[in-house]
Amino acid sequence: MSWIFLIGAGIAEMTAVFFMGKSKGYQLLKWSVLSILMFGLSFYLLSKSFEEIPLSVAYSIWVGIGAAGGVILGMMYLGESKDWRRVVYLILVIGSVIGLKVIS
Repeated sequence: MSWIFLIGAGIAEMTAVFFMGKSKGYQLLKWSVLSILMFGLSFYLLSKSFEEIPLSVAYSIWVGIGAAGGVILGMMYLGESKDWRRVVYLILVIGSVIGLKVIS
């Protein structure tokens, strides 16, 4: 169950970052409220995942999902650059998270 909490926390984190981008610097109320709620859900689910998953593993996976997901959503829906160098570094982030899980 902790892994479900962790994956949910990562998805909530990337969704919160996406909503934060839509809020235009927290100027649009609807997106601002959604962002804050999703950050709260993300932290709650992350804390639940700590019950069985070591902090170092859970935190690195949570950050990886949030960072990679935020970049992907930004490229897909917010018109952010899809430069090949960004994609290479995105792959490195994902590979690093996988590597940390494998050696943990």
